[in-house]
Amino acid sequence: MAESVVTTVVTKLSEMVTEELILLHGVSDEVKWMQSELGWIKRFLKDADAKGKRDERVKHWVNDVTEVAYLAEAVIESFLIKVRRSKDGPSCINRFKPKALMARHNVGVEISKIKKRLNEIKAARETYGILYLGEDGDASNLIRRCHFSPQYSDDADIVRLVHDQKILLERLLMNQQQQGSCVISIVGIGGLGKTTLARKLYWSNAARNHFHKCIWLTVSQQNSLIDLLRKLLKQVAGMTGDLENKEENDLIDMINDLLRAQRILIVLDDIWQEDVCIQMQGIFRNVNNGIRVLITTRVVDVAKRADPRSTPYQLQLLNDDESMKLLLKKAFLYEDVDQANCCYSELLSIGHHLMLKCCGLPLALVVLGGFLSKRDKTPVEWRRVLETMDWEAEGRECQEILALSYEDLPHHMKLCFLYFCAYPEDYDIYGIELIRKWVAEGFIPQERTKTREDIAEAILEELIQRSLIHVNKRKSNGSVKTCGIHDLLLDFARSTAEKDRFLRVCSNQNDQPFPLTMCHRVAIHIINKPLNNGINTRHNKLRTLMAFTPSDIEKEVYPPIISTMFRFQFLRVLDLAGIRIRKRIPTEFKLMIHLRYLRLRLYVLCDGMFPASIGDLQLLETIDIKNTFMLVKCMPSTLWNIKTLRHVKCTTCTPPQSLRLENLLTLDCVTFGSHETISWSFPNLRKLIVFIDKEHEGAMLNHLLSELGQLISLHIKALERHIEINTTKDFPFHDRLLSLSLEGLWPMGDTISEFPINLTKIKLRGCRLKEDPMPKLGMLQHLVTLKLIGNVYQGETMVCSAGGFPRLESLFISRRSVAKKTYYFPEEPMPNLEEWRIETGAMPKLTFLHFASCKKLKMLPDLQHVVSLQKLELYGMPQELMRRSRREDLHKIQHVPKLTLCASLPSLENW
Repeated sequence: MAESVVTTVVTKLSEMVTEELILLHGVSDEVKWMQSELGWIKRFLKDADAKGKRDERVKHWVNDVTEVAYLAEAVIESFLIKVRRSKDGPSCINRFKPKALMARHNVGVEISKIKKRLNEIKAARETYGILYLGEDGDASNLIRRCHFSPQYSDDADIVRLVHDQKILLERLLMNQQQQGSCVISIVGIGGLGKTTLARKLYWSNAARNHFHKCIWLTVSQQNSLIDLLRKLLKQVAGMTGDLENKEENDLIDMINDLLRAQRILIVLDDIWQEDVCIQMQGIFRNVNNGIRVLITTRVVDVAKRADPRSTPYQLQLLNDDESMKLLLKKAFLYEDVDQANCCYSELLSIGHHLMLKCCGLPLALVVLGGFLSKRDKTPVEWRRVLETMDWEAEGRECQEILALSYEDLPHHMKLCFLYFCAYPEDYDIYGIELIRKWVAEGFIPQERTKTREDIAEAILEELIQRSLIHVNKRKSNGSVKTCGIHDLLLDFARSTAEKDRFLRVCSNQNDQPFPLTMCHRVAIHIINKPLNNGINTRHNKLRTLMAFTPSDIEKEVYPPIISTMFRFQFLRVLDLAGIRIRKRIPTEFKLMIHLRYLRLRLYVLCDGMFPASIGDLQLLETIDIKNTFMLVKCMPSTLWNIKTLRHVKCTTCTPPQSLRLENLLTLDCVTFGSHETISWSFPNLRKLIVFIDKEHEGAMLNHLLSELGQLISLHIKALERHIEINTTKDFPFHDRLLSLSLEGLWPMGDTISEFPINLTKIKLRGCRLKEDPMPKLGMLQHLVTLKLIGNVYQGETMVCSAGGFPRLESLFISRRSVAKKTYYFPEEPMPNLEEWRIETGAMPKLTFLHFASCKKLKMLPDLQHVVSLQKLELYGMPQELMRRSRREDLHKIQHVPKLTLCASLPSLENW
């Protein structure tokens, strides 16, 4: 890991010398010297990392190298920041200003200390006999080899689970007349596929049709009974109120009342403790309506105690044939396995030996297969893998395979992988958040033709293809929306990260101060309330601080620890989204001059929430203070002085009248404020969310959009219903745009023929269209998701033509947004619609249709032609239509596995 850190720092110093040559006048030679010395020392780190596992002295030597590398970067970066602040005239004059001269003197002193430490490190290398073992190659070349595979799915790796699924599904659904509760357990060692199997059962059409509701709860090792009860209540009833003050018995009574009204499947994933099963069993004992509880556990006794009447289902290791099939499926990711068996027959013998080393464990097989997929398909290469690993460590085969796959990663990718250990177990990690943090940390190399975010996305995809992480959900354009990491891989990452002082995870299970000594990154997991733990601010080398709160407990409101969190001067990443902040940001905030990434959740926003000194954070790239309330402006104008800004996410913000930010990629959400005209230049902007509340702002928006040639996501929202929205005609991003959301009145007289042709997602809300939008929308060849909400169309007839919507998968027609618990345009989506025709051949890939609140519609369209449809939801439709749907029109929908027909709208909490 030290090799990865030093590589990153050497690259950064090189960039500083190249880009800041004038500002480094007087110290540039020293910076080049440090860069050269660190580059020389880096060549020995491979041998040092290996010897450090056996020799504590060498381990300390490696840690010293890491510390000095980070220190060198911070010293030069601090110097550049101070010199830039004194720059207000010609550069030749600035060099001799008192502040600049003082900064050069101070940095000279610090560099002398670093030189001394580097010389000591070089001398110690010889003492410890650390050797040069050669180069691994250029990491950037490895990054360029990344493939983008949005179609990749964990389902491709499932071997024999179809048989297991069939047996367990029969047990879940058997004796449908049995009214009592029943617990079914899946038991097996880690990495065997218990959660994967449970997830397939949970999402199966048979289960979704039989049970009124399916609920998934991840238990793990740290959950108490009362935490599980709160989670269960929130999912069963959609309760969002304060459950913190409820007693345990009150919660149980509430749950019992709710469970009696519905037949529910509850999945309890990853249970470790017997008492959890015993306590949960007591909750379900008095419910007699066919409830089923499916649990996964590694502990047989847990499964037996869960329900003595039910025999635990023991998952078995894969046999040799199944193991070989799975290994080859992963190793030959882009090739036909049968063809590969013929073309690469000489590899099979070696592959068979590799397969045997995995002992039938699916996780070990997919990780090893992912590793082999990146190697040359030659006997020499595969034999080297077989001979390299320590296969004699009985019982540690999986750990050896994980270590092999990790060590094979390029330098930057190792750091990216270890970053996953900051997140709680079974946490849904947003891909875009992860990517921005990687960039802020400096893990991602720069390339001329790509942004760092593009390269980071490629790295994320390669980690997925190597089976080191998994995708939970993808966006309509195929990119990763959320991802996760298996708990065995998480344990490996945490062990490696803590050993190398890369990152440490702390929790507040007790009131002891967080141990931050000699660790560069810290993730705080808030398990209990209140958060009373102290934090030692003397640890001034901290580079990253994150806080996570489980979704089932209310976020802590400005605990005492907050005031100290802003005092770490070397922080690059500060993510406190797991904590509510209701006070003004402390003045110490201005000391964090190295900060690149800032994510907070602010409540009761007001002017002055942020000090004006935020403009001093001249390296800030991402600021995310999005929150749940539309409150008054809180960002000072000095924010826009930061030229390094890449991503700005606020409730609302208004840049100054004239502004140019070349690095800006995301602007969410922006208003024009009191400006009558604007001169904004954001040449590389990719995502824009803009609010307009005055009629003349449409022209201002046109002017802005006309210069955004790189835009791929656009959301325009009119805050007043009479204001017309822009229809994106003739703009340079027309062919690049993938996501479009228009909320407001469609321009009078405009047709709807101007949609960008490559859109994958469209949302229209409150547009009050006179013309049927479906013929033109249906011509979009790449459209995957379509949402039509709140008085979007005022005609009487709607037609989806044959061949239209060739790739559409999800269609929402409703008065509300399904994604957010808010009202914007509460009117019916199509108040005058009487007939909807779907011709044969339309929407051949549609899997989900949500249709609500069309009060004049007489009957359902011919959905029997849409054979791909898996889920249909009808809410708040006319009584006659609902009656026909159950009788004479039943043939139109009887092929759909999951049907929800409800005369009323669901409660807002369930949306």
